[in-house]
Formats: sequence, C-alpha cells, structure tokens
Amino acid sequence: MLLSILLSTFIGFSSPSLSKDTLRHTTVDVMAVGSINGTNPFWTRSLQYGTVPVENSTGIIRIKNGKWYNPKKDVDWMYQVEGTGWLGKESKFLLSEAYLGLKKGAFEIWGGSKREVIGLGDTTMTAGFFIWSGNALPLPKVHVGTRNYVNVLHDWVGINFQFAHGWFDNQGSIGDSYLHQKSLYFRLGQPISSLNLFVGFNHQAQWGGSRRDPKGGFYDVYPSDFNAFTKVLLGAGEGILPDDDENNKYGNHLGSLDLGIRYQNDQMSVLLYRQNPYESDRIWSLNTINDGLTGLSFTMKEPNIIEGISLEYLYTGNQGTYQSILGSLLNKQDHDYPNMVNYLNVRGRDGWIYSGRGLGTPLIIMDKESQQGGGLSFAYNAVRSMYVGIRGTLPQQIHWMARLSSTSYDYPVIPANNPESYLKQISASLNLQKQVNKKLGLSIQIAVDQGDRIKNTLGGMLGMKYRFQ
Repeated sequence: MLLSILLSTFIGFSSPSLSKDTLRHTTVDVMAVGSINGTNPFWTRSLQYGTVPVENSTGIIRIKNGKWYNPKKDVDWMYQVEGTGWLGKESKFLLSEAYLGLKKGAFEIWGGSKREVIGLGDTTMTAGFFIWSGNALPLPKVHVGTRNYVNVLHDWVGINFQFAHGWFDNQGSIGDSYLHQKSLYFRLGQPISSLNLFVGFNHQAQWGGSRRDPKGGFYDVYPSDFNAFTKVLLGAGEGILPDDDENNKYGNHLGSLDLGIRYQNDQMSVLLYRQNPYESDRIWSLNTINDGLTGLSFTMKEPNIIEGISLEYLYTGNQGTYQSILGSLLNKQDHDYPNMVNYLNVRGRDGWIYSGRGLGTPLIIMDKESQQGGGLSFAYNAVRSMYVGIRGTLPQQIHWMARLSSTSYDYPVIPANNPESYLKQISASLNLQKQVNKKLGLSIQIAVDQGDRIKNTLGGMLGMKYRFQ
C-alpha cells in the first residue's frame, strides 16, 4: 500500500521559513532502503550524516524535534534532537543529532552533535567537500563562531569564523582522542554585488588519546596537556605541522586552503571554487597544489525544469609523489620527497573517521566499504573523479535531482600512478520528490553502482515525511 502511494505521488520539503509558527518543529521520516544484493547504493548512503547503512536493506524511522532561532531577536536560543532507528537484519538506534545553541547578534555558541560541512563551495549539490562532507554522524563538540558572514567596512568585507573542541569515539585503535577545529573565511564585495571573491582556510587535528591495545611504545598515550594543546592550536612542533613529528606526537592535522569567485544577477548565480587540501607543510612548496577539489555551480533564482547544475573534479593523485607543474615552473623544492601525504589516513592513529564512516569526501571510499575489503583506512585514495549534479522542478511540482560520478582509484605510488592499474567506478542516482500537502510529503530514489571499487548494485529508497508543526 505504501509502495503504491509513493509511486503515484512524490515529495519535496524546503527549509522551513523562520516565521513565528515555524520556529518550533517536529517531523517524522519513514523510509525503506534496499537493493538487489543487500548493499545500499553509493548515492543512497553517502552524504546522509551516517543515518543510512552501507549494508543491510532496512526500514528507517527518524524523529526530529527542535526550535530555530527567532530572526527578530538579538539574543535567542535553539535546540535540535533527532533519533534514527534501523529496523531490519541489523537493528540499531542512533542519536543522529542533538545540540543546544545560544546566539547574540551574528555570533553563537553551541554544544552537542550538529550537522555541518566545512569548506567553500556549493553545499546543495556537491559530491562532498574534501575535508568535512556530512558523510558521517556529527561529532560531539563545543563550537563558538559566527552564524554567517559578518559584514564590516560598509558591507564590502564579510568575515566568517569558527573555533571548536570535539571528541572522537572509541571504535578504532585510539580511544579518548580529541578534535581541534577552526576556520576563517573572508568575502570581498557586498552581499548584493555582482561579483564576490572568497578566500579562507580550515584546520582540523586529531590529538591526545591512548592506544586501546598498548604495544609498549612511547606513544601508547599521546600528550593531552596544555603544552600539547598550544602546539595543536598553532600547528607547531618540531616541524611547521607535526605530522612527521615523532609519529604524530602532537596530533594529525589536515585542512584545506579555499578560493572562490561568485557572479550573480537577477536570474542566476555562478560560483567557481577550489579546495586545496593539506596534511603537512608541503602545501607551501606547491608540490601537491594540483591535488584538490574544483567546482563550478549554476543556480537559477526562479523555479524551472533545471534550477541548478554542479560540476566537480576531484584529483588526489599527487600526494607528493611527483612535482606539480606550478611547483616546477616556480622552481619550488620539496624537502620531504619522496614521502607521501596519504590523504585521510593517519600514521599511528585511525583514519579520519567517526562512528565507522569517513568524515571527508565519500568519493575516497573506506576499505571496509569496498570490494577489496579491509578496515577503517583509505588505501585507494589516489582518485580522479568527475561529477555532475542537476536539480529542478517538473510539472505538478515534482522536484527532481540527479547525480552521476565517474571515478578512478589507485594507490598513491612512486613514480606517478599507472593508468592500467586504476579501479573504475560509476555511480548514479535519481530522486523524485513531491509535497502532498503542508504536512505530508513523499519521495522515491533509484540508484545504481557499476565498477571495481564498490559492489555492483541496483536499489534505492522510498520515503514519507510528516510534519506535525
């Protein structure tokens, strides 16, 4: 009965407007997820904040209750609590979001686990930001920062920053470790200007903690005192960044240096962006400058059959294994060649994961989720990926979104990678959504995977969302 209803009418939920009667909200989502072989498709499970399992056809129930900030108040509070249950071969309950926040003007402080992405780009259609993509459950942390860009100098400059301290879980080899996180971004040009420039950076570090299976090593317990925190904060130590400092004594660091340019008029907005990842000081030698995420997005400001297009290219095949063209032209020397950066993996620690899922772009697939098998590492992290996402509105107010990614995978090796050894992977999905009435909406997705890195499958999701208030 549910299937026949879903096939005849579909849903779309837009973000609730912050009016008086929508500040408080309670919603219930009921979904059925499955495939022909029990492995849920890549674009069904990715970028879902860890709430859709990789394996296990299942029913999903998600209940959310919260309160938004009142935009008319200078001082206000908000909260959100969301629980997610899996009902199937593997039944499980997740506290998928829970936080409490307080704002004062453009600034806020909040504590708990909150959904967010870190980086500069198109958040609605991306295949996943390189560093922090919304692919895993949100970490618990305490966060201080701005809620958006704070305008200064007659609105010609915008400043957006965050500073946070968080806690990793104890599912891997290291327990009781901490997250240090900060970012600073600038916007040049008024928000209404035709042209805006964006520049900024983000910095994350895993630090502290102890090995759950002590091996008698000197760093079975990592420093977590104030001296260690100051080194983590400043990225200091025996090196500019301490990744090579005595087996990550002061933590493992990663982040991205981001650039963007936006053009907008009354009809559309165009954003060109670049995320340049780093896990050591080698970024300054420009040796790995060709690694990163490049994106171009088009967003229409009026409903139409096509309302947005996102094109992205992700390349991580350098990792210090060869000198980039720019570095060669400027005669930059790489002092650490031939050591590899090895993105999202951590020597002596767990990779950049939380609750068993990768924190970075889902296009760099965890070994555990692959055909090749393995643990919580990212062995085939030298990737070349082309991605396109398109969304729009069809007649009868049916909202649609399509994703297509084509990716090649390999080990980072010296000399440069051999194309004949690449693992090829294609993944695609199509979502249809329709608002039935003010409270009820339905959705359907079909997705397919074909290639060498993850299991070939065909499946998708059926969903129903009901809003109580």
